[in-house]
Amino acid sequence: MVSYIKSYCRIVPGCVALNGDVYFESGNRAAVSSPAGNEPFAMHDFFSAVYERLHIEYRKFYKMDALSKLGFLASELILNGIDLSLPKEETGIAFFNCSASLETDRRYQQTICDRNNFFPSPSEFVYTLPNIVTGEISIRNKIYGETAFYITPCFRADSLCEAVENMIRFAGMKYVLAGWTEVEPFSGKLSCLMVLCEAGNTDRSLPEAGKRPLTAANLDGLYVNYRNY
Repeated sequence: MVSYIKSYCRIVPGCVALNGDVYFESGNRAAVSSPAGNEPFAMHDFFSAVYERLHIEYRKFYKMDALSKLGFLASELILNGIDLSLPKEETGIAFFNCSASLETDRRYQQTICDRNNFFPSPSEFVYTLPNIVTGEISIRNKIYGETAFYITPCFRADSLCEAVENMIRFAGMKYVLAGWTEVEPFSGKLSCLMVLCEAGNTDRSLPEAGKRPLTAANLDGLYVNYRNY
């Protein structure tokens, strides 16, 4: 079975691209990534600007940690306007990154070490698992299929392909929202490539016209040359 990329979104510091076209670009891209050791206020400002551009109402967004905001925004861009006519039980989510939830873990640890606070911050604690972002997206879109979050040393297109194909082949998923969602814990830098994958026709003699096959080469191309790819 050959799976296909139905839509994709790439988010880097200061820029959001949707299906090869720039959707949003910050006026000062250099300010998005804060210096090492500082809290990523500029990064959250960037997230808020993209959120406002989307013209959606989801108040919980402002309570999310950076990783959840990153994944949420990419999923909103991809799923907005796409009619997933199949039951949501047949839609899955598979995300990857290399830092897990360390960006939030670090801030939570600081609340533990703060002698002025008797209790550590519960608002930080709830985001000290990387798969919270898959839960946020599932709740928002009522997705009931398989979900997974993998930690790998770096972006690996072949691993992403394998995860999607396993969900389609062994879990019966017809759509898989998959990708790389990374927020570096000390520099505040971010990177996201999210793709909506669709199970192809089991008969390989019937090609899917106009669709990009889900291959490691195509994912690498989207990750590096995301504009007009």
